[in-house]
Parts: sequence; C-alpha cells; structure tokens
Amino acid sequence: MTQMLYHAILPKNHEHHVSIDEVLKSGINHLTKSNYWYGNGGEVRLQLTNQLRPSGIPLWVDFKKAVGINLHFHKPGSFCFPVFTDKILVFDGDISMSIYDQAFYEDLKYTDEEALDFDTGESIEHWVRLYWDSLMTLDEYEAKKPYSKPQVLVFEPVPKEIIQICEE
Repeated sequence: MTQMLYHAILPKNHEHHVSIDEVLKSGINHLTKSNYWYGNGGEVRLQLTNQLRPSGIPLWVDFKKAVGINLHFHKPGSFCFPVFTDKILVFDGDISMSIYDQAFYEDLKYTDEEALDFDTGESIEHWVRLYWDSLMTLDEYEAKKPYSKPQVLVFEPVPKEIIQICEE
C-alpha cells in the first residue's frame, strides 16, 4: 500500500485558508497560503541556518521553498497524496518550536515583557545546530519514529494531478 501524506484544509475563517478549488487547480507549493500554517524551523533564521548547514546536505534542501505536510489526517479535512518524491525530510518539531521561541525572545526581550517567557536558556545557534542534527529522511523516520511532533517538509511542489480530498 502506498503511504499517503496530508496537507490541512483549513476552515474558511482561518487566516491561512486556501480554497479547495485553488489547490486542485494549482497544486501546493511554498507560496500556497495554507503552507504558512506549518512550522519551518529552518526558515526562522535562514541566514544562520544556512551558515550552520552541515556539509553534504543536498542543494535542494532550501527552506524558502519547503512545503509543510502531515503524516496523518488533519481534522476536519485534508488534502492527501501519495509519497511522490524522495525530497521529503523530517525534523524534530520540538526543536523547531524552541527555535521559534528563542527567536521571539531575542527579537523582543527589550521591548515586550511577554518575550521573557520564551527564553529557552540556550542560544539560537544551539537550537539551529540541533535542528540540523535532527534531520532524517521519511524512511528513516518511519523506521524509528523518534519524534513526538515530527516536522515534515517536502522540498518541491506537490503536483495538482496527485492531490485528492480526504475526509474521515
């Protein structure tokens, strides 16, 4: 059986809602509005992420062009499609959240008291290195399932021809 991947259908009142017709007509790419609903720890401090990029990482790993996906159905509805490329990587979503938290803290620690609650106690460089260290292929992830909150990114557009609407 072919493994299916999912991309959330967000409610019409959601700020990142995209119409079903638009996705079925155009596919899903990094500019698709619903993609902004997904986390992408590699893009938070892109210059630093690229600076700390380990050697041997393929050139196609470009966080600016990544598409967020789920490994499981998203309620109340999802676009679904089969695995269609080997350009799918999985990162530890908890580490990604720590990147977001630390970046928020570092950006606003002097101007927003709320930012103090987001200090992780570690530098953003620390979290970006851990993020890179968490990288694994989809097959490696499926074999081990080491992350409670995997962050799954496809590094190429999802073609419209393979997208379906999935409901529970």
